[in-house]
Amino acid sequence: MAETIPLAEKKKRSPLDILITALCVAMGAFHLYTAFFGVLTAMWQRSIHLSFALVICYLLAFQKTEKVWKKILYAVFCLLATAWSVYIVLGFDGIIERYGNPNQTDLIMGGVIIALVLIFTFRQAGKILPGIAIVFLLYALFGSYLPGILNHRGYDLPRIINQMALSTEGIFGTSLGVSATYIFLFMLFGALLTSTNIGQFYIDFAVKALGKSPGGPAKAAVVSSCLFGSVSGSAVANVVGTGVVTIPLMKGIGYTPAFAGAVEAVASTGGQIMPPMMGAGAFIMAEILGVPYYQVAIGALIPALIYYGSVFAMVHFRARAYGLNGIDTSSLPSIKSMMKSKGIFVLPLIALIVFLVVLQMSAMRAAVYSIIITVLIGIIFSKTTLAEFIDSFVQAAKSSFVVIASTACAGIIVSVINLTGLGLKFSNSMIQVAGSSMFLVLVMLMIASMILGMGLPTTPAYLILAVLGAPTLIRLGADPMAAHMFVFYFGAVSMITPPVAMAVYAATSIAESKFWPTAGYSVLLGIPAFIVPYLFVMEPSMLFRGDLVTALIAGITGVFGSIFLSAGINGWLFCRAAWPMRIILMVGGLMLIMPWTWVSIAGIAVVAVAILFQWSHHRKETLSTAS
Repeated sequence: MAETIPLAEKKKRSPLDILITALCVAMGAFHLYTAFFGVLTAMWQRSIHLSFALVICYLLAFQKTEKVWKKILYAVFCLLATAWSVYIVLGFDGIIERYGNPNQTDLIMGGVIIALVLIFTFRQAGKILPGIAIVFLLYALFGSYLPGILNHRGYDLPRIINQMALSTEGIFGTSLGVSATYIFLFMLFGALLTSTNIGQFYIDFAVKALGKSPGGPAKAAVVSSCLFGSVSGSAVANVVGTGVVTIPLMKGIGYTPAFAGAVEAVASTGGQIMPPMMGAGAFIMAEILGVPYYQVAIGALIPALIYYGSVFAMVHFRARAYGLNGIDTSSLPSIKSMMKSKGIFVLPLIALIVFLVVLQMSAMRAAVYSIIITVLIGIIFSKTTLAEFIDSFVQAAKSSFVVIASTACAGIIVSVINLTGLGLKFSNSMIQVAGSSMFLVLVMLMIASMILGMGLPTTPAYLILAVLGAPTLIRLGADPMAAHMFVFYFGAVSMITPPVAMAVYAATSIAESKFWPTAGYSVLLGIPAFIVPYLFVMEPSMLFRGDLVTALIAGITGVFGSIFLSAGINGWLFCRAAWPMRIILMVGGLMLIMPWTWVSIAGIAVVAVAILFQWSHHRKETLSTAS
């Protein structure tokens, strides 16, 4: 991706710079207008959304290259992307009338948009996703020649183009629809938080509040990444945005570069599963399940708290075990002063939660109102300039490219799965292999989710498994939200799972650490993320599906369980713990995390024994030192 053009620079900007900026602003204005006054017809909304991204992307590529033939090629791509949007808007009635029997112009334009999407995805998300899409397209064409369960009756090119490009069953399906309505607005919201310095306030607040405590910078990294990540929804963006501040601070007090990078990678990855914003896949999940987004966000709360509780406890107990102190935070104002002068900066996040959960607004309307509040705060309290606001639109447009590319290209894959019946065949095959064993199916889906997630962004990885794997769990009796949340979770966790862990790679570049040690610490820090999904499938109350009291008890015991599990892993609760005590702490912690009452009660007994022995040992050490 091309680098951002700093709007505040005094140097003269080229006409192409101005055009790109104007298109980015127009893209943002289009989404704000349709969110406030009403979304257009699905094909119009999604086509214009995609065309904006294609044109801006290829203009940036045109600007970057020096080769004449490439400039000509990218200029042609821009014209074709524009032509597609115009064709859909002006010729929509005719396309609808000819549905299932497209004319030659329809097929040519459909083929063009498929090619443009594949190239766009290659530029934004790498070669794996478009490569998978091409394989699925070939499967749709030639699957009739394959043996066994892969065999289908075969489809000709006009039928495939009609499905992929001229309907809402392919590229312009649900996933791109969510990107064109909800996701872009939240990306604009995140960009505005940065330009108005509200995001920096979250970081400063966390550093001031926790910086002096043992391992303070690491704790600040966890909290700030949780706050920032819950509205950015992107693991890599979160690492880059907060890691440049927190990783050097962690290294400065004695954390190894690998551990510091891992803390930031794991904390940032949690942003995808932390309400209120979460990752793009969460919005798509709500659309697939046919439920309001706030239900998905509320359902994700307990697992997210267990996740972050574990990471926070991990850095605390490691700091105590290794004698790591905090940092001097005197250069920052006091918490009281910060809240007095900038306390208004917490309003956008609080407002978003109120709009989504209390008032139960649509995600789109909640995003628009939160954006308005953020802009007003930026103007009145942060003195944000017009150039900085415009830059937010540029940043939001460019940040959205990977999501738009992923959702459009994943639409091709999902469409082939539905067209050929591969999803049902996959589900039947899994049930044949696993029998009626829910656990075995969960393990198989975990492996599939993590393998897909290693090569793909979280959103397309979730989309593919939502079609292939989640129905299998539902057929076996799993709660639909739990089934979808399971594959979403492991798609997200792939960001910290080697050998391809994008959040870890981003963190190593800042921490100047080696990949494998950093990835190893990331898996260790993120252990609950590999356990909790199994539990909420077995007991959906963890997702607030069912009895509220059971859900609250599961949440409380789960958070405490993650703390004692972390204590056992690091060998420290009140003082250093030998291996037998560490094992007791880990076993007790795991039992508390489990959402079944009788297991949690047993876990409380086990943990109570560990606390008693650790406190007694700590008292003896204290008295011995005093004497």
